[in-house]
Amino acid sequence: MKVKHPITLVYLVLGLAVVAIPLDWWTYNFGGLLIIGTSPFQFTVTLLGTTLEISGLITAILEAYRAYLIIILARNIYLVTVKGTPIRTYTLISLSIPYLIYPIIIYYIANYVFGLYHVPARYPLVLMGSGVMTMNYGGTNILMTITITPHLIYWVALAVGLMAMPAAMEVRKHGKPRQTSIEPMVHSQAMFI
Repeated sequence: MKVKHPITLVYLVLGLAVVAIPLDWWTYNFGGLLIIGTSPFQFTVTLLGTTLEISGLITAILEAYRAYLIIILARNIYLVTVKGTPIRTYTLISLSIPYLIYPIIIYYIANYVFGLYHVPARYPLVLMGSGVMTMNYGGTNILMTITITPHLIYWVALAVGLMAMPAAMEVRKHGKPRQTSIEPMVHSQAMFI
């Protein structure tokens, strides 16, 4: 059996593998006081060494989203291989890119929002790695090391997500593409992360 859309098929199969792997994509460590492990499919918050129970609830919701994506991606693989139907989806790229923006949000919160509550803070813009945040609270200087760590699975997800572009060009070349129903769900999912 000859597959009409091999790049799209590879993209969908690798996407299915990435979605199925239950690992954190990024870890945010705020001086060991607060540690957040996150991916689009799980969320763990540890405060002072204790995992917060809300993490389990959020993770359950995100795991349901993971199951939904696995079903949709499996269906898309079926459509591409058996039916020869061209599929265009941008799920992984739209899940991966926002993680590059989160360190900027942390920078903004540390430098500007704390100041609104009369807690002057200074934190260098660190996109990956460690930076020291200094705060002055009640005449006391507080230093906190903030470490932002992307994991290997994130880079794999981003690389697979970038395959959406050549897959879309392949689909465009072979005829009218079919847009999957995943896209509206992906953008509403970002509020959980």
